[in-house]
Amino acid sequence: MDIVPPENGLDDMPLLKRRRVSDCAARSCEASRFASSSSAILKHLWFPEGDIVLDIEQRLLKVHRKRLRCSVIFSDMLHIPQPSPSETDRIDGCPSVTLVGDALADWEVVFGWIYQKSDFLAKAVTFDILSGALRISTKYEIAELRQWAVTELLSRWPVDVANMRLNALPHAAEAINLAQECALPEILPSCFYALSVQKFHCSADGGRSHIVLSPNDLRRLIAGREALQDALVRVVIDPLTEPGCYNNASCGTCAPRRVEYWRTRLAPDPKSPWSTWLVRELEQMLRDDAFVGTLCSDCVHGHLSTIRWRHGRLRGAIPGFFLL
Repeated sequence: MDIVPPENGLDDMPLLKRRRVSDCAARSCEASRFASSSSAILKHLWFPEGDIVLDIEQRLLKVHRKRLRCSVIFSDMLHIPQPSPSETDRIDGCPSVTLVGDALADWEVVFGWIYQKSDFLAKAVTFDILSGALRISTKYEIAELRQWAVTELLSRWPVDVANMRLNALPHAAEAINLAQECALPEILPSCFYALSVQKFHCSADGGRSHIVLSPNDLRRLIAGREALQDALVRVVIDPLTEPGCYNNASCGTCAPRRVEYWRTRLAPDPKSPWSTWLVRELEQMLRDDAFVGTLCSDCVHGHLSTIRWRHGRLRGAIPGFFLL
């Protein structure tokens, strides 16, 4: 964070132009020097009674120091003894701070939370809101806001991929980058899995992941898709044989029906925007009472045991599939 030079007053111009206070002969040079980097007031975050000015992407925000104390970084900075007003650069009578590398949109999200928390929490949560809140709360150590963002992200990309739902599909690639930027590795398996089930030729996030992801993460995605495809093929080729599962016996009458059932359930749908969502299909098969009711009592146990075995092993293997 850099302290910016002092500004002119607000009465005579819509833009506050940066310049250093010096003798009269130097003022015209200094005004010209900073004219190219003039910053405009952001009206909805310019509070007349505010006591600190933030310059973010050449927009000026006049806010309250006490509101910024939710941040460990700002709290520490504001506790440092301040120079006298005559020794500091000021805008509209307030000390000014330039926040380098921050996005104005991210800070607008954060100030929505700071100033109108109840309204903020009542709004629909978009990915842009989540990403802005997480980036700023991580960088400036705003613990409460970060915890809110983490909780929301985990509801979309849970630690256990079995709990992943359709809302995990949009923005999965962006979520991978966000998780790495903001130290949230817990969501990575679900993010990669959400991308892997999407068909790249469809107009979905998977189709543009190569634009968003780094080469290393693209490699992870491709490796995971191949591993999932191999797992699916093994099941389709031999649905009733699962090494390590010792309770999957089937009688001669039920075996053909079970084979057909597995192959039909796991066959990709060419009209669907995603490929076989294997974890979800196995979950739904466990609850398919209609089919279970067609099996003899001896085969029911073997059928359900095989599904549970495959479901559990797959959930545990997915992070490794994506080289995580």
